[in-house]
Amino acid sequence: MNPPQPIPDATAARGWLHSVGGAAVWTLAQHLSFFACAWWVSWWAGAERFGAFGQGLALSAMLAAAVTFRLEYAGQLERRERRAAALFSLAGAGAAVCTAVLLIVLALSRQWTDVPAWLWAGACALLPQSGVLVLAARVARRGNVVKAAALRSLPALLMVLLLVLAWMIGRESWIEWTIPLAAWLGWLAAFWGSRSRHVAAVRQPAAARVARFHLRFVRAELPGFLLNAAANHGQVLLIGMLAGDALAGTAALGLRIAMLPTSVFGLALADRLRARVVALGRTRELPALVRLAIKRMTGLSLMVHAIGAIAVPWVLPWLFPAQGPVLVTMVLLLLPLGAIRLVASPLAFTLPWRGWLGWSLIGQCLLFACALLSVVLGLPVAGLGGVAAAYAISASLVYLAYLLASLKAIRMDT
Repeated sequence: MNPPQPIPDATAARGWLHSVGGAAVWTLAQHLSFFACAWWVSWWAGAERFGAFGQGLALSAMLAAAVTFRLEYAGQLERRERRAAALFSLAGAGAAVCTAVLLIVLALSRQWTDVPAWLWAGACALLPQSGVLVLAARVARRGNVVKAAALRSLPALLMVLLLVLAWMIGRESWIEWTIPLAAWLGWLAAFWGSRSRHVAAVRQPAAARVARFHLRFVRAELPGFLLNAAANHGQVLLIGMLAGDALAGTAALGLRIAMLPTSVFGLALADRLRARVVALGRTRELPALVRLAIKRMTGLSLMVHAIGAIAVPWVLPWLFPAQGPVLVTMVLLLLPLGAIRLVASPLAFTLPWRGWLGWSLIGQCLLFACALLSVVLGLPVAGLGGVAAAYAISASLVYLAYLLASLKAIRMDT
């Protein structure tokens, strides 16, 4: 029998471009939907109302993956099919319990304080948002990163339609509530579309045994994820507390624009690389695979961020005049961080995959400190420009350290 022939480099490159490019199209549609909602709400109800809307989105995004206890992430890294299926089921159950507890707490809090509409809306969106993430993780584990990206983008695309509908019938009070409604509709559509594939799942081991086995992973990964989510979305909530909804909305928009290339390409790159690395295992081919991925991601990052630096001063004042020149300044200051993050973030899974849970948690703690201290120290001195400069400098150093640690983690002698 002839030995299997290696896949030609050109064929492998085309496969990489096809999967990453297809997933990037769906992810770009998801983020363009957010920008469309930002422009529409700002034009319709003003920057203050968009600030409340943006905080609702930040809350749901920050907590949606946390309430699954990151078990869907563990399922993607698990090579055994039966154990992965059990982890996905546990992730959905954890999300349901945590959402119910949060809603009960908010209902009880109404006796002592007013609960803003954006907080209610963000909490009501948690269960369907987390359900979409679990379904997408199942699909990404099988290597179908394009379909996974399509599932994640569905709620955002539906939210644009719901906002237009609310405007047509003159229901400004519905603005925040389009967040949970779009999430529920997107999750139901994704669930029914994938139901037949999941009915025939393999027989799962006992849930308690799987939970005990992965308890160490959860103890290390969940705090790290919460810190990372706070670094990404907690800045917006903290700026809202310190400076008001309008500035929080501008900060949310600026962070989303500056990190758009990472958001569009980073998750697809991570899904594809994670599937290939887990399938390959700890073999001699692993370091070469990761080094090739880094080269491709570096070239992609330099190209898209250079285009962004040229386009931002021309496009943003025309699209978002209500936010003023501070939005342009913030985005330009954050673009270098985005360039480094696009290369480093898809490799972050290598640390927990190789068992370096402590180092992964330290990195997340540092990113959390960079995000919040940049607000506390930069906002009083130079406004959002000060926040962006402080965050870009400090977080860039942390992501460079992540990149070096990931390279060391995949070597055979570690």
